[in-house]
Amino acid sequence: MANYTSKITYFEKPGKQNSMQVMELANLRAQELNIDTVLVASTTGYTARLAVDTLPDKNIIVVTHAAGYAEPDGQEFESDVRDYVQSKGGKVLTAQHTFAGVDRAIRQKLGGYQSDEIIAHVLRLFGQGMKVVFEIAMMAADAGFVSTQKPVLAIGGTHRGADLGVVQIPANSSNFFDLKMVEIFCMPSLNHPMMK
Repeated sequence: MANYTSKITYFEKPGKQNSMQVMELANLRAQELNIDTVLVASTTGYTARLAVDTLPDKNIIVVTHAAGYAEPDGQEFESDVRDYVQSKGGKVLTAQHTFAGVDRAIRQKLGGYQSDEIIAHVLRLFGQGMKVVFEIAMMAADAGFVSTQKPVLAIGGTHRGADLGVVQIPANSSNFFDLKMVEIFCMPSLNHPMMK
């Protein structure tokens, strides 16, 4: 592949207010690269609903928090949104978080950080959404929802909504180091005081 230049959009602040622009940028980048699969992280369903409404011709795969993430047996992703996403042709994946499994239980019970949580903290150096897009790509690959041979767009965010969009080639979690980050097309500016 020859060298190329691609535009990246930096948002002044992270957060939900960037969600619509992320979807617009995702749609544009998907068309430019002829990518039909978009992974979308969604906790309660706001971003999921926005994705299926604004990217109707794409294969939308929504990745939710695992059951029990916020409270025992609880599911944060609203069932009416799950039905809505599926009625629009999207898929919803609820599975164990790659970076928050048994290792987190060991840390909480016995102390000390495990390798998956260290990786998650390093990815957060690039913003919360960066950790999220790595995680949802592996979760979707582990569930067989995406190929590990083809690029996808992945959308994540900081707390609620979307503020980061990337192109990546997923990997199964057991092959974490095979995951390929192809490009970032939008993200929050790190907005460090030294940059002002």
